[in-house]
Amino acid sequence: MQAFRREAKVNNSRRRSVSVSRSLVHNIPPSYTVSEDTLEKVKAVMNEDVGDMVVLFKALSDQIRLRILKALRISSLCVCVLVEFTDCGYSKLSYHLKLLKKAGLIDYTKEGNFLIYHLTELGREIVKRMDEL
Repeated sequence: MQAFRREAKVNNSRRRSVSVSRSLVHNIPPSYTVSEDTLEKVKAVMNEDVGDMVVLFKALSDQIRLRILKALRISSLCVCVLVEFTDCGYSKLSYHLKLLKKAGLIDYTKEGNFLIYHLTELGREIVKRMDEL
């Protein structure tokens, strides 16, 4: 049986190739037909870093944050406006804005004493896709 290659982490981000025969994949019954190429691709996908996507989906998993995104689609807004219409205190709203910013969906500019939040390009694209649902 052909061997396929997988990447293994070695000593703080050094990588080396390791050959693994399909016969070493114990949980896939031999009666199930799957190509070595498919196994290699699936293994690579399963080992990809999806941390950025987790942050994005976590940011999108709350009603308040979704409403903030929809409001920012209308216009860039001061935190004081968002506090007024979300029924959140400043500290709770700050938490939600931090998650949206970390996900790359919003950013802000400082104008005098005011923080003015706006959608990023990614944020605009996400809100557009949300509207299509």
